[in-house]
Amino acid sequence: MKLNSESVFIYPTDTVWGIGASIHSQSAQKKIAAIKRTADDKPLSIMFTDINILCKSFNFPDSMSKSWLRNYFKLESTLGVPLKISRIPIPSWVTAKSDLVSIRCLEHPELKEIGETLKAPFITTSLNLTGEPPIINFQDAKQFQLAYAPEAEFFGDSSHNLSGRSSTIVFFRGNHFEIIREGLKVEEIKKHLKLTGLVIS
Repeated sequence: MKLNSESVFIYPTDTVWGIGASIHSQSAQKKIAAIKRTADDKPLSIMFTDINILCKSFNFPDSMSKSWLRNYFKLESTLGVPLKISRIPIPSWVTAKSDLVSIRCLEHPELKEIGETLKAPFITTSLNLTGEPPIINFQDAKQFQLAYAPEAEFFGDSSHNLSGRSSTIVFFRGNHFEIIREGLKVEEIKKHLKLTGLVIS
């Protein structure tokens, strides 16, 4: 694997194709913004590839146990949490001026390989030009790489079955949940959120 701390890479998620880089590289983050033709001060999500590392990285409340989190992230979901509960340094260019940080955790073999090689979580955003639909199939992802990101490393192949719909985004506000964007499995997610005993708005 050719990845290093400055690499930009393209990969499949459970929903759409993504593009990412180590959270520690601001130059790579700016490259992604340039590729997508978007502002480089836009908040980005962080991808973890190991639930144990995720749980060591944040002070989650007891109601959000390791098993609860693992099952939550199986539902094509993103979780925004207060930045103040982070136990690891998160660079300011990842969150911009937000007091929340959005996280995902997918323990897929290819993504785990990326995380283990980088020895860090990575910023993640959809593979597309800003204003255009996210890319959901392998051939379109390869064409995007050739046209806009030829130096990016590419992971995955045509065997990946993506849902084609962006993840549900939920913000954890400390004492309640707020659903920001509804994805394919939002009803299952609502039931799962209720297991914590917290209010959903």
